[in-house]
Amino acid sequence: MRNYRLFFAALLLVFIGACSKEEPKNNQEFKESIEDPTGLIKSFVHKMEMHKEGSILKSGQAMTVDSAIWYIDATINYTYANASHPFAKIHRDTIYIEMKLVNSYEASYEDVVDVYNSYLNALSLVYYEEVDDENKKFIMTRVDNLGPLPGNKQKLRFISTIGVGMLKIDDGDFGTDDAFWWNRNATVNCFLEPSDGAPIIFESMLLNYFEPQPPTNCRWFYYGTTDVVTLYYYNYQLNSTLINYLDYKIYSASPAIGNGLTDEVTCLEFNHNNSGVHEMQFYYNHLKDFVNEWIASSQNTGNKKLSDIFIDSKTNDTPPFQIYHLPTMIYRKRGIACNAASEIPGVL
Repeated sequence: MRNYRLFFAALLLVFIGACSKEEPKNNQEFKESIEDPTGLIKSFVHKMEMHKEGSILKSGQAMTVDSAIWYIDATINYTYANASHPFAKIHRDTIYIEMKLVNSYEASYEDVVDVYNSYLNALSLVYYEEVDDENKKFIMTRVDNLGPLPGNKQKLRFISTIGVGMLKIDDGDFGTDDAFWWNRNATVNCFLEPSDGAPIIFESMLLNYFEPQPPTNCRWFYYGTTDVVTLYYYNYQLNSTLINYLDYKIYSASPAIGNGLTDEVTCLEFNHNNSGVHEMQFYYNHLKDFVNEWIASSQNTGNKKLSDIFIDSKTNDTPPFQIYHLPTMIYRKRGIACNAASEIPGVL
C-alpha cells in the first residue's frame, strides 16, 4: 500500500500551491478531492491547455512519478471513458510508453503532457482502426508503473478496455437449451452455433451486474490504484469426494479425478447427470459471490469496485491432463461524471 499522505501532499504542492501549516485541514481537503477527483483533474486539464497554447509554466515545475501516473490515468478516464455500456465482450490492448525524468523520482510537467498526448494518439488508433464494431464504447484505461529504465526514464504500461457488441444474456437467464464450451477461444456453442465461450460470457455478465444504472446524463469512470485478485480453483473445493462434476466453485476438470473428461464436462449445460442445475449458472453465481466477498472484506480499504475481470481458460501441458478457469478481478475507485464523454480524437 502506498504512503498516501506523502502522495497526496505531493499532488497538492504541484497543482494547488503551497500547503498550509494546518495539516489536519489540508488532509481533509485532499481526502474530499480524492473521493471526488473532479477538481484535481480540471486543474490538470487547465495546465495542459496552457501548455498547448504556449503559455509559460513555472520554471522547473515537476511532479513525482506516482503523481504523474495518477493524473494521466484519472484525466483520460474522466474525459473519455463510459463504463455504463452493457457490452457483449471486451477488447483489450496494451501500450508501453517511456516517460522522461528530471531525476530518479520526478517528471517535468511538459514530459507528463507529452506522455498523455502520446497515449491519446495510440488510443485513437486502437479505437478507430483495430475495433471494428458499430456498438463500441471506451470503458477504461489502466496505467501501471513498470519501473525505471536506463537514461533516466520510467516505463509505463497502458491497458485499454473497449466494450463491443450488446449483452444478450440477462443475469440468471440461462435457458435449458443454452450450452457453451468451457474455453474463451470458442467461436461456437455446444450446438455449433456462433457464440463466445463461457469465460467471455461470464465476464460481460459480471461487469454489467456490478455496474448500477447511473443517474440520467451521467456515466461511471474508474481511476487510481488497482487491486488485482487472482483466484485458483484448488482453493475452493466443495466436495470431499471428487467426481469431476461441480466439485469446485471455479470450473475445473481432469481425467485424474473421477469419471474423466467428457463432452458433458467440457460443455457447460443444464441438468447434466440429472443435477437439476445449469452449470453456467452454478459457476456464475460463485463468481458473483467472490466479488461481493472481496468488496465487503477488510482488504478493500479504498471502497473500490469491480472495474474489470479476465477469465483465462487454461490447460496443463504435462500429465495428468486438466482444464480449468483462472479468473483475475481488477478493483478500482469508481467516480461519476454527469456530462457526455468527450469523443476520442480521430486518427490524424
